[in-house]
Amino acid sequence: MMKWMTKAFSTKWKKFLMVGSCLILSAALLTGCGGGQNAASSGSGDDGKLVLYGELDPQVSGQQIIAEEKGFFKDEGLDVENKLMNGPDENAPLVASGEAKICFGSVYNNISVAANGVKVKVVAPLANAAGTQAVVAGKNVNISSPKDLEGKKIGMTNGAGVLIAVRNMCEATGTDINKIQFVNLQASDQLASLEKGDIDAMAAWEPWVGKAVAQGGKELFNGTHSYLPGAEGDVHWIDFYMTVQVQDSYLKAHPENVEKVLRALHKATDYINEHPEESAEIISKRINVDKDTCLRIIKKNKYSMKFDDQFIDGTNNMAKFMMDMKSIKKVPEIKSYVDMSLMKKLYPDEVTAK
Repeated sequence: MMKWMTKAFSTKWKKFLMVGSCLILSAALLTGCGGGQNAASSGSGDDGKLVLYGELDPQVSGQQIIAEEKGFFKDEGLDVENKLMNGPDENAPLVASGEAKICFGSVYNNISVAANGVKVKVVAPLANAAGTQAVVAGKNVNISSPKDLEGKKIGMTNGAGVLIAVRNMCEATGTDINKIQFVNLQASDQLASLEKGDIDAMAAWEPWVGKAVAQGGKELFNGTHSYLPGAEGDVHWIDFYMTVQVQDSYLKAHPENVEKVLRALHKATDYINEHPEESAEIISKRINVDKDTCLRIIKKNKYSMKFDDQFIDGTNNMAKFMMDMKSIKKVPEIKSYVDMSLMKKLYPDEVTAK
């Protein structure tokens, strides 16, 4: 398919959701490399711009892109340069070294760096991507009830966050997860195996979910909705948040800049929710993906900067899952890497977490 699909999204999601040993190792090593404090002491790039690091992804950097393209950063008096990487594996060492003072990514990444002692703070959620985490059955596979998944082969990358949704589905429907045979495959390989009939279903994320459906597969459930016969309806089987995080040293030295960034992102959040099609057109051009694919993914996400109990619970559950998968050695306290103070100052009604 398009370059973004085959390179950026594929590379990103393989490391985004699977056991993050390489990412974590990079963070741990670079934390003690020196130079991090100096790098974090300035808020600008060499040309005086405020550099924001993100990803070629409509859910990680959707607001980041909209805020730049619609002039929301400029409205706040900021001169911003967006650096959009292929994935978190490229941003992780920059965060750990202190070069990336403000970075956009997933809560999975936030937990990874926090567990390794990197001093950063999540200053706002951006989107809950639970709707993009899904299980798709092959076109010739008949599923008439959730328990029909017992005995089936499901392709999934080891350690992938979508496993949380599978676990919760099984618990909610009385399906025995121990009777499901999981086959360790990367998302692109899952797609090929599903087409050939080597696996009965695949557990993955966008854009692979959409690609599987396009080749005749049937989406059985995702993190927010179930299509399983006998268990149809809205569900809450996973939370997968995208966030904006800031180096502690930069946050202390330049809180006014971070406030301006948050105000611009808040405008962008409203714009995406009010104008999804226009947003998809703007974002798709920036990340080199077709508009329809971008719009499909946007509609599956819940764009919000609210710090609520769901964010706290979802983040803690993700940390526990990562511990279970041995991708971190300890679960960091959420207060060590989440700072709600600026959002509480700017938008107090949107900070309701207990």
